[in-house]
Amino acid sequence: MGCAEFFDRLVGEGKNSGFAAMLAQRRPSGTKGTDRAFLEGSHGAMDKVGKFSRERMLKMAKKAGISTQGKVYKGGLGRPDDHMAWVSGRDDVLAACKAKGLTCSGSVNYKSPEQEPKRKKIAEDIVQDFMAVEVAKDPGLREKVQKNRNQRMELREKVIEKHGNPKVK
Repeated sequence: MGCAEFFDRLVGEGKNSGFAAMLAQRRPSGTKGTDRAFLEGSHGAMDKVGKFSRERMLKMAKKAGISTQGKVYKGGLGRPDDHMAWVSGRDDVLAACKAKGLTCSGSVNYKSPEQEPKRKKIAEDIVQDFMAVEVAKDPGLREKVQKNRNQRMELREKVIEKHGNPKVK
């Protein structure tokens, strides 16, 4: 007996059509809180990303030694080269949230404990940007900084003192 005939027979016996469809297809319906429900909309997500971005993400994952087979990328958990950002189910998301101190809500609900923010005096990329600005202002400084490590370190300290957060040591 085929799937359609079995469905018709069950409905004819007075069974609910949704229940009959589930039995005829031999596949339970998606239920909130299951990996199936979580992943149902995610497996085609990479097809919606532009070709360049998709290839770049997969290349980053491969370079980091991540097997993406059977997994989906969740950008909220990390960059494409982060093992925890590639998940195969709800448990992976929960583990990543606990490890990284992230709060999430939806198919997976987790409230991370209160944390003190990690403060830096100033980020290194910002220091480098301000150093480049200072060097651009004074062409003679460029040569000094390139030749002399001490000059470079002095400029770096000057930038940190001027632009860094004074409350952070």
